[in-house]
Amino acid sequence: MISVLIAIGAALVSFSLSARTARADFKNERVFWSFASSCFLGLGIWAMHFVGMLAYRLPLEVSYDPVLTVLSIVPAILGSLIVIAYHPKNHKRLWLNSILMGSAIASMHYTGMMAMRIEAAIVYNGWLFLLSIALAIALSGIALHIHQSVMNRQFNITQQILPAVAMGCAISGMHYTGMISMHVFPISTTVFSDNQPHKDLAYLVVFMVAFFTVLFVLLFELRARTLSSDRFTAVLNTVQEGVITFDTDGRLEFVNPAALAMFGYTKPEIRHKRVSELLSPSKEGLASLLNEVIKAANCPEPRSTPLRVKGLKHNGDTFALSLLVNKLPGNHKSFVCTVKDLSDVQNQEVFAQTVFDTLPDMLFVKDASDLSFTHVNDMGSKALGIDKTELVGLTDFDIFERTDAERIIASDLNLLEQPIKESCEEHPFTLNGEERFLQTKRVVINDSSDKPRYILSLSEDVTELRKTQRKLESLNKRMSMAADAAHIGVWEWNLESNELIWDDWMHRIYSIPKDEFDDNYSVWANTVHLDDYESVRTKIDNAISNNTEFHAQFRIQLSRDVIRYVRADGRIEGNKMFGINVDITEQVEAEIRITELANHDTLTGLANRNALSSFVKQEFLRIERTLKKCLCLYLDLNKFKPINDAYGHGVGDEVLIEVARRLKKLCRVSDLAARVGGDEFVVVVTDVDAHFSLEELISRAQNTIKQPIYTSVGFVSISASVGYASYPDEASNLYELIRMADKRMFEVKGVIGEKIQ
Repeated sequence: MISVLIAIGAALVSFSLSARTARADFKNERVFWSFASSCFLGLGIWAMHFVGMLAYRLPLEVSYDPVLTVLSIVPAILGSLIVIAYHPKNHKRLWLNSILMGSAIASMHYTGMMAMRIEAAIVYNGWLFLLSIALAIALSGIALHIHQSVMNRQFNITQQILPAVAMGCAISGMHYTGMISMHVFPISTTVFSDNQPHKDLAYLVVFMVAFFTVLFVLLFELRARTLSSDRFTAVLNTVQEGVITFDTDGRLEFVNPAALAMFGYTKPEIRHKRVSELLSPSKEGLASLLNEVIKAANCPEPRSTPLRVKGLKHNGDTFALSLLVNKLPGNHKSFVCTVKDLSDVQNQEVFAQTVFDTLPDMLFVKDASDLSFTHVNDMGSKALGIDKTELVGLTDFDIFERTDAERIIASDLNLLEQPIKESCEEHPFTLNGEERFLQTKRVVINDSSDKPRYILSLSEDVTELRKTQRKLESLNKRMSMAADAAHIGVWEWNLESNELIWDDWMHRIYSIPKDEFDDNYSVWANTVHLDDYESVRTKIDNAISNNTEFHAQFRIQLSRDVIRYVRADGRIEGNKMFGINVDITEQVEAEIRITELANHDTLTGLANRNALSSFVKQEFLRIERTLKKCLCLYLDLNKFKPINDAYGHGVGDEVLIEVARRLKKLCRVSDLAARVGGDEFVVVVTDVDAHFSLEELISRAQNTIKQPIYTSVGFVSISASVGYASYPDEASNLYELIRMADKRMFEVKGVIGEKIQ
């Protein structure tokens, strides 16, 4: 009975270890568990055999050959290794394993029988001999089939009992069938004896098998837990986020390297610390941590919403920190906390807010759920006449008149429902009692779930532009009236003879008196500006070739200094082209003026910040291709304020205009001078190479400015403090370039101030 239990127990342990082999993630682990399970099964077969043999009583003296006794375990282990290490997915392979397993059991048994030394003749019954092997193969197949089914369904260890019993029956059934097939006959030298000296040996084998089984199972389980713990610790040590575990008293149990580096501690320094010592010692921070711990303790599911608090480094510095607390799984009375340094995020938020605040346009951000304001920049606050902090949480009804607010909210709701979450609209608004025209570009910002979270609005005040457009519309109206009064030039051109016929208004447009007009195409062609002639001629040829309408806008050169802009339209009828000319000089010059107003300082005529930004962007792109550099000079006038105070802003404006003229004269064609403040100027010098002299350029600029300036009150003198910065050596964008040059300018200004004192 004990031998059968040994066989079943060995099979149970072996099948359990085999299940671990299938679940092992690493090749080395699979090899280890395969070898362990094979050894257990081989040991069980061997132990079952010899315990059964020791229980077999013969009236003879029996001994065992130690070498064969030890070698008899080898086929059992090898057969078990082949069968246990491979998990078949088809029945053919399963029955092959069954044959191998049954053969291994039989090989071990009959090798063990060969190790038995007695003074008698041993004879086997052939049919029972074959039956023992067939029984081992059949029962092994049943056991392996049940074991495979259990593993496929991922049952626990208790479900391995059934295949273990089947395998135990295969081992013991083969053994005792083999014993029945054996017949012992005395010979002439046979000595009969009733002494059985192996009873204690049987007990010792049973004890040792049981002891080592328990010992190895414990060692294997300890190994598995140690490997699992080591892998878990290794994973935590390699993740980029900080991971901290602490008990219910807040004492730290584990801190991974990322968290150590984040807080500036070493392992010995952080030992015996509490998690509360890693947070800023404020009541809000500690209360928030306690609240997170309580939530984690009462929440059965892992939480995914982090808390933003202030962390405390070893050196006493505080930093923005993301903290998420969860309870460790299982029966652990501990908590795991993931932490993330948000310093870069906070810096980016500050940078983004600074960029927003410096935008010349109004920027608003609304919550998509209730359409309340969440962010606004300085320009938006200034335009609305409400402080930024007071704007947060308000709606359009709190700011605009009811009609305007209803229109805005209806437009926002429509935008949220549209598939394309972008729009551009223009409407008049009443702001501070004055009608203003705002052109608003809006876009919907989605959250991580791709649901609308915010509405970003960028509003540009286009009131002045609309006023100019009204003037242009008025001009067009007058031109329409002029057309009604025959002020539109009408012409006729014979394509074969080149004869050209003009009406009176054509002569006025081209300033050619009738008596000086030679009715030929060449007269008109000679008036077209050289830079526009080829383009206009191409359009005429295309219209003639394709028999289509002709439309063109070009310049005409009336004299060396007089240029007019003309719009021409024509169509072909037979061998002639008929058309009209409209003098659009006023319209074009107005558009040019609008462009100049948008890109130039109204007082000095220099480029403004908008034009400076556009110029530098293009220059930066060109630098990437040419691998050269550009230089930014930041100039601040000295002694300018006393002139303003003493003589008034009119004289100050005269000084600024003259300084601008001198800076513009200082620049090359490829350079740019811009006015960026009251008495602050920027000069961008392009195509800077190794031979360029910065000191010479600064000296020229200072000498140019400090020359006496003649004004309506006489000569006045000023100077300039100059700072500089280069791209791409010292800056990566326009903001950094100007900031570096401005900083150096203030350093120079400080030195000048000390010298004056």
